[in-house]
Amino acid sequence: MQELLKLKLRDFLAQNRPEILIGLQENNATGDYLDDKISQLNDLPEKLLDDGKPMYEITELCMAALTSDLGPSRLHLIAEILDDDFLPMADMLRLQGLLNYELINLLDACEPVFQELGVDQNNRILRFAIGGAIQEYGQTNWTAKKIMLWLSHPSKN
Repeated sequence: MQELLKLKLRDFLAQNRPEILIGLQENNATGDYLDDKISQLNDLPEKLLDDGKPMYEITELCMAALTSDLGPSRLHLIAEILDDDFLPMADMLRLQGLLNYELINLLDACEPVFQELGVDQNNRILRFAIGGAIQEYGQTNWTAKKIMLWLSHPSKN
């Protein structure tokens, strides 16, 4: 059961909070993080099993407990704003295979905004501030010269 929950939690992070997973991977701490989170369940899975709950429900309840403190994804919010307000650039980055790389860079560029305003996806001021940070980052990093360099150097597989 613990291994199943670790796999599901890792998949959840990859889909919903990739910035956390990337940070963990950079620090070689993914395994420790997953082990710590699973240990926080104490004996919840066993209690639910003893109560006669079906496996799918036990898994669902345990995942809800494991992810309750993670909050919304900053990376997904940035990606949404990039698609909404900067679609031509987002499409170009997507086509060149650079979107994920640039989203990670944008996450760093937007960190001061998140520190000041938090992460509320319904906050219009936050969305405008992130849009401004994306525009500032883009003016510095998405120049025609840099884009031509990206296009002229195909990725090495």
